Amino acid sequence: MAARHSITCYFDVVSPYSYLGVLLLNKLKAGPWANVDVELKPFFLHGIMQGSGNKPPATVAAKGAYMLDDLITISNMAGLPFKFPSHFPLMTVGTMRLLLAVQKHASDKYVQCIEKLYDAYFLEDQNISDPEVLIAALAPILGGADKAQEMLKLSTDMEIKEALTNNTNEALKKGAFGAPTFFVEKAGSDEEMMFFGSDRFEVMASVLELPYPGINMASKL
Repeated sequence: MAARHSITCYFDVVSPYSYLGVLLLNKLKAGPWANVDVELKPFFLHGIMQGSGNKPPATVAAKGAYMLDDLITISNMAGLPFKFPSHFPLMTVGTMRLLLAVQKHASDKYVQCIEKLYDAYFLEDQNISDPEVLIAALAPILGGADKAQEMLKLSTDMEIKEALTNNTNEALKKGAFGAPTFFVEKAGSDEEMMFFGSDRFEVMASVLELPYPGINMASKL
């Protein structure tokens, strides 16, 4: 039974809806949801798609066209800059392993590294599956190129590889079929509720009986 409200967010940096969802969740955590335990949990979206039998929206013409318009609408309403990347989609298994390595070995810099990679991909149109791009992006946060290179090496450890596989399988067993996927548990309850997508914060707020400042929270918080 949870002592405090908790939200676990499964994400992959390749997902544009995860970009919006993670940034909005971080803003809520820094503001009116400060007393909620939040965990950002890397998984491998390609594995989720295969395991659940789902298909990426971009592979269906009508969904792909809608997705692009929808992302621009949400980003404008939320006050979050967004540019659809030319390198899309990417195979992000190495990138997600790197974030797991940061989570394990430099946890105080973990959220900052996630947001930096999102900026690199969805604002700067960089190929974040390229090790050199990853090193350059994270070097200022991790303390230099040598430290970033060391973290990249740590990301190849079997423990890290297994952690990404375990997170992905865990999310599949819970019912995940895409990203971002949130699992919400109310304080005093042992029931976990699943929510999919970056537009479910109002519903989560209702479940947890928390204030919700609206989708344009970026201009308010």
